[in-house]
Amino acid sequence: MRIRTIMLTVAAAGLAALLGQAPARAADEAPADPTRGQWDSFLDPVRDVEDQVTGMQKDFEEYSKIHVGFNFDTFWQWNFNDPSSGFNTLRSLDPDHAQAFMNLAQLRLSRPSEGWYIPGFVVNLDGGRIAKLIKSDWGGTPGVARGDIFEKNSFDAQDVYLTWAAPDDAPAWLKPFSIKGGKFATLLGAEVIEPWANFNMSRSFLYGFAIPVTNTGVMASYTVTDWLSVTGGLVNGWDKVASVNNGWTWMGGAAITVNDQLSFNANGIVGPEQTNNTGNKRGVMDLIATYKPLDALTLQLNYDYGREAGANITGGDALWQGIAGIANYAFTDRASAAMRWEWFEDHGGSRTGVKQGLWEFTLDGKYSITQHLYTRAEYRHDESSKEVFLANTDKLLAGQDTIGFEFGYLFN
Repeated sequence: MRIRTIMLTVAAAGLAALLGQAPARAADEAPADPTRGQWDSFLDPVRDVEDQVTGMQKDFEEYSKIHVGFNFDTFWQWNFNDPSSGFNTLRSLDPDHAQAFMNLAQLRLSRPSEGWYIPGFVVNLDGGRIAKLIKSDWGGTPGVARGDIFEKNSFDAQDVYLTWAAPDDAPAWLKPFSIKGGKFATLLGAEVIEPWANFNMSRSFLYGFAIPVTNTGVMASYTVTDWLSVTGGLVNGWDKVASVNNGWTWMGGAAITVNDQLSFNANGIVGPEQTNNTGNKRGVMDLIATYKPLDALTLQLNYDYGREAGANITGGDALWQGIAGIANYAFTDRASAAMRWEWFEDHGGSRTGVKQGLWEFTLDGKYSITQHLYTRAEYRHDESSKEVFLANTDKLLAGQDTIGFEFGYLFN
């Protein structure tokens, strides 16, 4: 313990020297750190450096109006089936068995629009395993083009878009209006790309198979009242920068805030997704309810229903649907636990490659080591109506169990 303490202290002091002295106001304006003054006060030198970094972030933002953030997440997972392929079946963003890797490193840049004529922007640049798994089709060709190094590497421009919001001197009816254009994370789903922004480490089947991950296009939003806002626009389909059929996809939704405890989101997307075919449409309805009966407790319910013409693996239309329930409870400012239960039905086999019903149960525990550094552990069980999960003898089983561990450092 003493050696670890000395190493952390030296590392913190070295980083502080590289960064230079933080402005005095950084410590004054820093939010209360719930990890200070507890049993692990030997980490306070690290926390001091973190305060210096956040102070530098604020200074740069005040000077340039550009917010800069950097986050990274590492991950290790074990599958008790011990699959001979080294991959976990049907895991969208955590497919690796018995491997430790950089899950996601993300550089975030953003600036709000200014006045009538200066747009804002958002740029989120990703590196790591997730960056490769979420990579969009940039070339307008199905799959990965031969020799296309960019679509094979572990880097992705997750979000690159311009924003515009009505300025203060706009007419009252126009002030609630905003618009964005470019490439951005999808409107649908209760989960997001960034692991640190989700209650669970692994993504649900709904996230991996029911909805897109990113879209490219133009979206407009309007706040109708203090409890209702609407969004709509045209995009290039699912996870595509360039279209594969010269068709357009409509995406939109509504957010309803009943009160501080209860809110609803209803989103949808419909358009052609098949190569050189604009006749067959794919559509998804996505419904989310969020309820906070207590400050420490958050409950979420997410239902998806999707349909695509001509996509059933045995002919005809494909249908998929599913529901996921998530509960997160914060025991303290530093410790929390999350549980997810989910059912997903791939009636036409178009989403998973097999006509099957899936369900899963996931349990996570999370602990904040410092205000910016966290660790998390997860147990998950997956079950299918078919034998689809690979084991170490190349035998297929109806289920799989995994445990995983995660560390993340966040300067949002």
